[in-house]
Amino acid sequence: MKRAFFLLGIVFVFLCEACDSGDIEGVSYAYSDKGYVVKLTGTLSGVDSWDSKYAVSLAGFTTGDNYAQTVRSLSPSTPDGTDVSLVLPNLSNNITTVELVITNRLRERIITIARINLDDYSSPRDTIHMEMGTIDVSAFNCLQQGLFNVACIQCHGGNGRSAANLNLTEGNAQNNLVDVPSTKVSDKYRVISGNAEQSLLHQILNEGGEDILHYNHTEVLSSQFKDNLTEIRSLIDEWINKLNFED
Repeated sequence: MKRAFFLLGIVFVFLCEACDSGDIEGVSYAYSDKGYVVKLTGTLSGVDSWDSKYAVSLAGFTTGDNYAQTVRSLSPSTPDGTDVSLVLPNLSNNITTVELVITNRLRERIITIARINLDDYSSPRDTIHMEMGTIDVSAFNCLQQGLFNVACIQCHGGNGRSAANLNLTEGNAQNNLVDVPSTKVSDKYRVISGNAEQSLLHQILNEGGEDILHYNHTEVLSSQFKDNLTEIRSLIDEWINKLNFED
């Protein structure tokens, strides 16, 4: 009997030492000062149009960080017309925005479709709802929602007052861009299907673009997209390069 108690004592000491040394992995519990729960609902289309390196995600971000702290992504095979419900529970107090966003495999923000600021909510609630209704999350519509509506329609907003006669409002942008000659630069097309580098849109939104037109579009883009400027430019180029004349 004494030998049995002695052996049990050795095992107990061994386990305590192992826990102290980190050899045995314990269960960790995350506590949050805010503890927000954000739930996105909507009927989505265009999810399956994205390349496998991208994902349509609901993600939480901290200020100044382009990488999501927490994320829930849709399956890339999600068919059009699917009723979607994504939940981010118990968000930590350093997360400042929750976004419907396109992310890459590193959970990096590519372009934001919709956003809520948690600082707008003074205290935690059971659930903060992001109700998206019916929304197209294909590449071009993400550019519409995340780029044109944010940074472009102030000058290219239609109503007979569009700069360069270029209307970039919803339902008009693609027809006014793709394979349409520039009204400002001779022998240039606003967007050339399948050829981003030769497209005027690419040229004016990259370095040196301020020398092409009298207005500094690169400065506008930089001011709106400080954290993901490179990603926005790449997404524009990918969209153009995938276009063809049969679309």
